Parts: sequence; C-alpha cells; structure tokens
Amino acid sequence: MKKTKKRIVQHSPKAIDTHTVIANMDAPLLSESLKPAIEESLAECGKDHCRKGTILTPMAVVLVVLGLAIRRDLSYPAVLDWLVSKVRWLTCYLPKKLISDGALSHARNRIGVDVFRRLFQKMVTRPDALPKDFHGLTSTAFDGVTVTMPDTEDNKKQFGIPSGKRGPGGYPQLRMLSLLIVPIRQIADIAYGPYKGKGTGEASLLKTLIERLAYSDLLHMVDAGLYSFNLLLSLKKMKNNQHLLAKLSAKVKPKRLPGKRLWDGSYLATVGKGDVTITVRIIEYQIPGFRSARLLTTLLDPTITARELVIHYHRRWDIEIAFDEIKTHQCATLRGQMPTILRSKTPDLVEQELYAVVVVYNLVRDLIYQAVGKHHTEVPQISFLESLQCSIDAIPYLVFVKGRQAAKTVQYLLSLIAECLIDRPCRNRINPRVVKVKMSKFGRKRDIHTSSHRDLENELEIIWREEV
Repeated sequence: MKKTKKRIVQHSPKAIDTHTVIANMDAPLLSESLKPAIEESLAECGKDHCRKGTILTPMAVVLVVLGLAIRRDLSYPAVLDWLVSKVRWLTCYLPKKLISDGALSHARNRIGVDVFRRLFQKMVTRPDALPKDFHGLTSTAFDGVTVTMPDTEDNKKQFGIPSGKRGPGGYPQLRMLSLLIVPIRQIADIAYGPYKGKGTGEASLLKTLIERLAYSDLLHMVDAGLYSFNLLLSLKKMKNNQHLLAKLSAKVKPKRLPGKRLWDGSYLATVGKGDVTITVRIIEYQIPGFRSARLLTTLLDPTITARELVIHYHRRWDIEIAFDEIKTHQCATLRGQMPTILRSKTPDLVEQELYAVVVVYNLVRDLIYQAVGKHHTEVPQISFLESLQCSIDAIPYLVFVKGRQAAKTVQYLLSLIAECLIDRPCRNRINPRVVKVKMSKFGRKRDIHTSSHRDLENELEIIWREEV
C-alpha cells in the first residue's frame, strides 16, 4: 500500500491580514449574552455602521474597551495584542504594530458613552432572576466610592480635585454611588458625578438611584451616612415591596411608641417630618470592642428576630469588598504607570471607561455565580482575584471561538473558577483603628496591633431599654 505524505497547509499572509483578524473579533468573551447586548446597544445608538475597510469595527472597538477595563496593567496597543494573541501565534503572520497611533482613541470617541451605558443596563441580572436570601427578600447595599483619573485640564474642569487641610489632591476624582445585589455581588446600578459641587453628594446620587429602581422585594442596607427620612419615605411610597435596614447616627431621634417593645428586645417607634410619620422598628445592640449602635428597619414582623437582623446587616460590608476588588485587583497598575483607577484623559472617555469597568466586573461575578450553581459551592468562598486571572487567560481564545467549542470552553472555565477557593475564608474579626503612615488622625501602628477573632453570633448582645 502506497504511503501518502501528510500535507501541511500554511495560511497565506494575504488571507490572514490585520484587517481580517481585528474585523472578525467576536463575542461571547465571558458571556453568551454579551454579543447580542453589544449589537443591540450599537444599533440603538446608531453606531452599528462603519466605513468599508475600517479595521476597528464597532464590535471590535467595544471588545477592546472592555479589554482595557480588565487589563489596566497593559497599554492600549498591548491590550489589542493580548486579545489577538491566540491568532497571532497560530498563524505567525500578524505584524507587531496592528493599528496606527491614536486610532483606538479616535474609535472610542466615535462610539461614545451611550453604547456602554446601554450595554451595562442590558448585562445586569434580570429582576425575576434575583435570588432571595433573607425571608423572601433580596438583600442590596448602597454605598459610595471615589475614582481617580489622569490630571488633564479637561478632567479637572469636569470632575474637580479634592482639597484638604494640606492642600489639593494629586488627581481629579469622580464620586460614584452603587447599588450592589448582595447574594451575587453584582452591581445593579450606578450614579456618578463630579467630586465636589452642588448636587454631587452621595445623598443626591442616592436619590437618582432610588428614582429609577426597577426591582421588587428588596431589603436595602445602608450606613448611617446615607440614611435620611426622605429615603425612608421614598421606599415606603413604592408599591413593589421595598424595605430598609439602616444604621442610625446619634443625631436621629426616633419617638418610641409606649407599650410596643417586642419579645426580642427591639421596639416600635416613629420617625417623621411635620405631620408625616412612619412606624419603624429600632434595634439597639452591642458588640464587644465597639460602641453600642442602633438599627432602623421597616421589617416589623416579630418572627424576624433582632439578632437575625443585626447579623444580616453586617453583609452590607460586601459592597466595600466589591469596591476593593475593582480598584485594587481589576484596575491594578504596574510600577511606572500612572497610579490612577481610570486611564482616560477626556471626560467622555472617563465615563465610557467607568461603564466598561463595571460591565467587566459584573461579567466575572456572573461567571462566579454560575460556577457556584453548577458545582455546589458558595459565592463568598470563591476568590475574585483567581477567577479574574482565569478569565484573563481564557479571553484571547474566547474572542475568536464560536459555536459548540465556545460553549465547551465556557463550561471548562466555570469548572476552573469553582476550584478558585479562598484559602482563608471570610471570618468575623476586629482590627485596631491604627495606620502605618504618620500624618493621620489615627494612632501609629505597632507590633501589638493585630486583628482578633470575633464570634459575632455568640458575643452579640441586644440592649433592652425600659420605657422612660
């Protein structure tokens, strides 16, 4: 029998050129629903067409901007190189320089902000798919954070620079308030504005989020700085079962209702302005090592105990963890690069990048939630940092793979994420209020200042106060 030599087929440089590769960049990236969402967003904004022969098609530009949001450690050209790295090394024909200088910035300006705003809204978990984690309600958390950007004149004029006793800050900042869905740790909505100026405080941003709240059966957890009677009144007026669990500052003076102390130590009271009053439930509690505190809630059902509410309120801290994951891990920079969270130098591109950062964060969080459901673990047990790294490794392959192979790859990625268990699971502990830097109102950190474990469920004390 005559043996035939196996023919090795080589790709022609003309068949695999730069235009072909970049123009064929596709989704699913990290989600099967991403490509339809991008296409719908581009079409709704009238940005789905481009000049014939353009290398950076609208789909390619959106994917590159999302890549910029997940690879803060790379420059603009290096992010594009990373996205096409699979094809580059399989073909060995792509040139080192894929696009001309400034091409990506021009393409980003052409796409604009609205595309990414709509994309963010489309990629948020549907209201009917939210898990119920507390007595038939879905827990949420509101909180604010500041984000730095390059100190260009346009950014300074639009967003402002913070100032203090020691002078102005080094970089412009924007203030962002977020609504976090606690069980899945996904950011459902954001409102942002300049760091300072009229109507730019967290209270104004919170009002914006409440006005466009589309979910029902929610339990909102807020810190003392965000609580106000107007917030309580707004939630009460809604017909979609909105509840509040808020920490109270010493300035808030609820009027206790006589004879309305519940069996668990909490009591009913009223808060209001003028003739408008609302009946609420007040819980006073003490944790060893801390001052006593008070919680206000609209959950008046006595079967939901005060101890339950206090312990559950501490999950509000999940939004602080989310901010840390975004700013410290997802937007991390290497030495020698500008140490800002965002990298864009004009206000429009800052807003575009902000939405891209939150979209990417939600995509990774969605992968974690899917992995938890398939492999029977829990969301807090999965490391965001390791899941992010697995996603970074997979993206250059997922950008070009399609069909069954894409689905198979995503399933394998989910299995890897399920193995990204945190080596030291989150535990209750208390840390001294000290810092390493000298110029601070807190004490200087010494060797004796170490964290200590706290058994919250057993050490928590509900304070019983007799009626005056």
